[in-house]
Amino acid sequence: MATDEDYMSFLDKANQDPNEGVARAQGSGKVEFKTTDEGVKVPGVIEKVLGKGDAFYVSDADEPFVGVALKLSGKGLPDEAAFAKLINHPKPKEADVQIMDVGEWDTQGQYKDVVEATREAVKGSDVRVYRVVKDGSRVEYWVVGVEGGQLVGVKALAVES
Repeated sequence: MATDEDYMSFLDKANQDPNEGVARAQGSGKVEFKTTDEGVKVPGVIEKVLGKGDAFYVSDADEPFVGVALKLSGKGLPDEAAFAKLINHPKPKEADVQIMDVGEWDTQGQYKDVVEATREAVKGSDVRVYRVVKDGSRVEYWVVGVEGGQLVGVKALAVES
């Protein structure tokens, strides 16, 4: 026959959190990349296009475009690793980042408004698309260029199945 101590030990063990000692992700578990730096404003021409409320990236999720304004060290557009670091990717050296031409990304010309707004914001200099894999089928497309030591443009989440 079991003693009271044995029975209490059994109850304590049965009521323990099964995840005790297991590492957990902080917050919601979703990785959110940085789109703006403090003291840097999204250019007005981009805000105007986004303010219309009809700038969405069409995918399985149809997510809205979001303004981007980040401080940039160095001249010109960053390479893949520098871009991952700039947006605060949790593992910049292992990030899956691909640089694309705008025409390669927007083959049908359906995102002309956001592309033209970005081109206007960077005064006609080079605009590129960075494709950043978040997880599985979720990727982000960043349509950006450089103006005055800042990386400016838009980004949108896409769910690709």
